Amino acid sequence: MITLLSDRFAPTTSRFGFLEVPLEVAAEGLRAWRQQLHGRAKAVPVGGSLPEMLERLPPLTGGVRPRELLVGTVGDRWTAYFDCGFQGTDAVSTVGYLTEELKCHGLALDSTPHTFGTGLETPGRYGAVQFELFGPLPTDFLNYVRTISASHDGSRWSFEASGTVQAFEQPDRYQARTVRSRFTSELLAEYAAALGVRPFDEDFYADRGVLIETRQKVPRKGHAMSLADTQHYWGIVPGVASKIPG
Repeated sequence: MITLLSDRFAPTTSRFGFLEVPLEVAAEGLRAWRQQLHGRAKAVPVGGSLPEMLERLPPLTGGVRPRELLVGTVGDRWTAYFDCGFQGTDAVSTVGYLTEELKCHGLALDSTPHTFGTGLETPGRYGAVQFELFGPLPTDFLNYVRTISASHDGSRWSFEASGTVQAFEQPDRYQARTVRSRFTSELLAEYAAALGVRPFDEDFYADRGVLIETRQKVPRKGHAMSLADTQHYWGIVPGVASKIPG
């Protein structure tokens, strides 16, 4: 299974998003929104490789997300989004809102290997491969344009597809005998590439980003952990995804 940076920064990079605007536009839009919500927000330019910029996000927190990272991409057409959430990046709410505010398209992607019951991780993760395309205008459901997913809910795999079918899709794949095979990380990567995004290629990410910081207190029963402690808590083993099909 394909994951970003072989899950070295999971759960942060298991789910993440993209906005179809240049870095500066995305950063100002996110900063202004966070300032409106929290009274103060700071945009800090950062640079370096993608791993070096992702290292600016920990400690990973539960209940609040005081650090969010926007990273430029090759060509400056798209901007990637990550946050410091203890359970992983919440790309859906942020990308969904900003696509309307910035009048652009956006993507929320999920590529989580299914390791539960395999013995490769303890206790193991429930797998998911999900593609969510957002637009600037309201649709039948919020501003979702298209959603496709194959995910495990703890008891079984399920496949779902809703919204407007896109020209680049391969709908014959959705008829595969096993539910798990109907939407794979390889197909997710192909669909994203059709939109100009190479989510799992490190060289797609530029060497510049913006860290949005807000003052939010971690709830008393919340978490604030290093990346290593977070991975230990969830039982995440970087690199194990290469042993998982899909």
